[in-house]
Amino acid sequence: MRANRLFHYFSMLLGVLLLSFGIIACEKTVPREDISHYTCPMHPQIRMDDPGSCPICGMDLVPVLKEGAGQEDHSSHEHAAHDTQESTDTEGIRIDPVRTQNIGVRTDSVAVRSLTRSFIMYGKVAYDPELWVAQNEYIEALKLGDSSLIRSAELKLQFLGLSQEWIGLIKKERKPDLGIHLPSGIARGYFEAFINQGDVGTVKVGQQVDILDEKGRVLQQGVIEAIGVLVDPKTRLVRALVRSGKSIDLKANTFVQFRILIPLGRRLSVPREAVLFNGDHNMVYVVADSGRFVARRIELGDEAEGYFEIRSGIEEGASVVTNGHFLIDSETQIKTGGTGAGHQH
Repeated sequence: MRANRLFHYFSMLLGVLLLSFGIIACEKTVPREDISHYTCPMHPQIRMDDPGSCPICGMDLVPVLKEGAGQEDHSSHEHAAHDTQESTDTEGIRIDPVRTQNIGVRTDSVAVRSLTRSFIMYGKVAYDPELWVAQNEYIEALKLGDSSLIRSAELKLQFLGLSQEWIGLIKKERKPDLGIHLPSGIARGYFEAFINQGDVGTVKVGQQVDILDEKGRVLQQGVIEAIGVLVDPKTRLVRALVRSGKSIDLKANTFVQFRILIPLGRRLSVPREAVLFNGDHNMVYVVADSGRFVARRIELGDEAEGYFEIRSGIEEGASVVTNGHFLIDSETQIKTGGTGAGHQH
């Protein structure tokens, strides 16, 4: 998050420098009466009637032209103003096509796409002697047919985090998960994955996972065989059992990762790089027409591989800025005194 803020500030500063260069050049040819006010490139809330320094950071204030300033002058004056000063329309900001190209503006479309969410779970090679003993006790109770012993053993397994489906698997096979008790150095195919409580509803029994080592290299594919029912009060994690397609020669408790892909279906979305995160709201810049960019607040849904779901704020088919929007945003704030960007129009 801190890195994103730094990138935003540096991008804004670059945009300010580019804009200031144009404005300063323009100031030499534009009459004083055409200047609306002076502002600080880094603190657009500062508005002064005369040139000076910013009371916050000490930077030189830059002039902001009045709406339509210079249009009544001769053609050379008008041409200079057009090249160096963008205008703020009723909606958005209009930027000269040459400037748009110079700051590297790129766009993409708002469209309905097939989205897939990817996330990482952490875990280890299964090794839990306490759980193995509890499973053996349950199997012995089943063999004896004592209902009270069976119920007591089931409760113990539930307290250890096993779900009814997991217990049913043990009951069906009538043998404990050998992989959770074997000592180190023996090939094993059982793993414990730990699911964040917020993702429990997303992860399902039977889903395929990639098993990765600590460096993110794929070791094997596996499947989620069972998911526990208890959230650990300290870690806020839920235990799951993963069985790999083949045994992997790893030592007990070896750290592993699990990558899981969740299909989200077809949803209205924008590229992730198009979204500006402005504290209490999210926004994108829409290309309204040639050279005009409008800020739109949006409500985001799920995050997928490279995309965000759009719940409201923008329609399918719109063109949004995916590169150069930090510069557009900084110029918008300069021209509106810091009030224009990010507000719903």
